Amino acid sequence: MADLQTLQKAQELINQCMKCGNCQAVCPLYAETMHEGAVARGKIRLAVDVLEGKLQPSHAVLDKFALCLTCKACEANCPCGVHCVDIILAARAQLAEKVGLPLIKQSIFRGLKLRRLFNFGLKLGANFQGVALKKRGEGLKGRTLRLPVMGMDMRRVIPDLATTHSRDMYDEFNPAHSGKGKVRAAFFTGCVNNLIYNDTCKAIVEVLRANDVDVIIPKAQHCCGAPVFINGDRNIGRDMARHNLDVFTAADEKYSFDYIFTACGTCVCSFAEHYPHLLQDEPKYKAMAEKLAKKTIDVNPLVIKMGGLQKPLGRVDHVVTYHDSCHLARSMKVTAEPREIIKAIPGIRFVEMKDAARCCGGAGSFSLTHYDLSKQITAKKAENIRSTGATLATTGCPGCRMTIEDGLAQSNVKIDTVHPVALLYASYKNSGVIKG
Repeated sequence: MADLQTLQKAQELINQCMKCGNCQAVCPLYAETMHEGAVARGKIRLAVDVLEGKLQPSHAVLDKFALCLTCKACEANCPCGVHCVDIILAARAQLAEKVGLPLIKQSIFRGLKLRRLFNFGLKLGANFQGVALKKRGEGLKGRTLRLPVMGMDMRRVIPDLATTHSRDMYDEFNPAHSGKGKVRAAFFTGCVNNLIYNDTCKAIVEVLRANDVDVIIPKAQHCCGAPVFINGDRNIGRDMARHNLDVFTAADEKYSFDYIFTACGTCVCSFAEHYPHLLQDEPKYKAMAEKLAKKTIDVNPLVIKMGGLQKPLGRVDHVVTYHDSCHLARSMKVTAEPREIIKAIPGIRFVEMKDAARCCGGAGSFSLTHYDLSKQITAKKAENIRSTGATLATTGCPGCRMTIEDGLAQSNVKIDTVHPVALLYASYKNSGVIKG
């Protein structure tokens, strides 16, 4: 990918599009709307009109470019190899610079930048979530709003906020269980796994420690910034990127780690792809970003690389299917490793779902700003999961997990969701590799 900050810099990519329409066949939004403006070809046409002055920058035009999941299905199906999402992100950045983002997004992004306030607010929210959110009912996971909240749909099922954040569960340095760590790996937890799915983080940390990995969890890390810069606010996005680069560079100098790993497709893309391009005009931070990008890896391949499937594995009885996160599958090319982990566990019967790599409809803030459209896409994913006969759905992305849980709930499908490494953690516990 490239950090194309203006449409002028994206001109070469725009010229590569031969307007064949192959993107229509795979675009989840086009399938729901049958509208040319929803598909990559239509947006590239809009980009040309903006470049030629036929369309003046406005919030209405920005809204057109906001109607995209950035799932990269169009890129994967493009015979010309056009980086369609790069063009769309360049348009968002240029238009946001010209006309500004909507007030609600500006407010959210400014608040997100304030790390201490953000974390304090979420901890406070977790302890008092019962005031604003009501339980769905006995045996049902998640909550719904008690009263209307701007930007949130009353029908949406929201997972419980963790009262103990993942990063608070561990010290900064967590030695391998053997006391003889052979590798050191720094964990970028991201937001959703830190604030909601602390079960995922615990499973991952303990599995790696059981495989002679010293796990480092820098306390001052923050959101990767992807929700901000993907929506067009490059300035705050760069601020957040610099912060994380400072934090992990300092941790590298202190501990000399071999890897940075994440359990989120979007976060791993931020370190591996976005940061070096976001900061390409700042030599100091570009060098830091490029150094850390070379160490960045998703946790699924890391676990396999560390010999995680060579341990004695206990039985876990489930029928399991797997959803491919768009960024993890298409940007990082991580598709085989999660399935390898799942299939290796005794007792599991793996069933591939239809269209496993089709977007779940979440796409970060897209599911907040376009909930009805997102819900239509998610309903198809829920049906594909149900059709497998699975008793458990897995995915390597916490954002997808959250969206899928909502989709399953809306479809009245009672199937739990976990990260693949959480299954390996259960297997380790059943075999005695991990005690307690």
